[in-house]
Amino acid sequence: MVDGTTGLPKALTDPAWNARNTNFVASTADTVDPRLDWTVGRDSVPFKDWGVQIPKWIRAPGYGGLYSPKKNIHEKASGAESKVGWATGQLNSVHIHIYRYADLLLLLAEANVELGNLELARGLVNQVRIRAGVTAQGCGSSTDTILTKKYPLCKTDSRLAVPINDPNIKWATYRVGQYTTPWTDPVFARNAVRMERRLELAMEGQRFFDLRRWGIEGRVIPAYLTVEKNRRSYLGAAAAFTARYHLYPIPSLQIELSKVGSTSALQQNTGW
Repeated sequence: MVDGTTGLPKALTDPAWNARNTNFVASTADTVDPRLDWTVGRDSVPFKDWGVQIPKWIRAPGYGGLYSPKKNIHEKASGAESKVGWATGQLNSVHIHIYRYADLLLLLAEANVELGNLELARGLVNQVRIRAGVTAQGCGSSTDTILTKKYPLCKTDSRLAVPINDPNIKWATYRVGQYTTPWTDPVFARNAVRMERRLELAMEGQRFFDLRRWGIEGRVIPAYLTVEKNRRSYLGAAAAFTARYHLYPIPSLQIELSKVGSTSALQQNTGW
């Protein structure tokens, strides 16, 4: 959710920004960042060029929730997928970490906040937000009957990406504002940069490692589980987060191979 006036994340000003327990479905009453619908499949919102997402797309909502991932799903027009939803062709592993430009800008902004260069950091974050505000999810298809019945304007509009204020958007109100007030408070600046990473890099495998780098995973992950286990009962069986999880264990084989004589050059990380 974003502030309808400023277009900035509510998380920075509203302590209750994430307290909503109702299903987050299509509604122009909600002002949201367009990156939401580039990242998350929501009920009654067009899903790329596959048509509109409907409840039966989710095999087991009681277990997996009502939302589906978008970033790892190819567009239908690419011919790479035969159907939307879970499929083995959508699984992937990241053997080589590729930094995209927005990631580099936000890492640079993060470094500048810690160095006290708050205004430089603000400019870098605004670069990312300007780009994010260019386009939003469009109808994507003019042939999906469920989509065109719900949104008649889509009968003649198959554009996948449209300006965020396009009049044919009837499933959300999109807004992305820039930080226009100078950053003078390092706490606010740090929170703003971290929230921007959360928005820009969602579902890209960065979040856990961001939390570890910032040293706040021991607070954020337990807080997440405290809330979410009431929504997804299986999370009640999650292992308690302890300090040892800050680092992965060093493989025993590597410790063995590091021996010089009988002394290992590598020492196992604490707790493992």
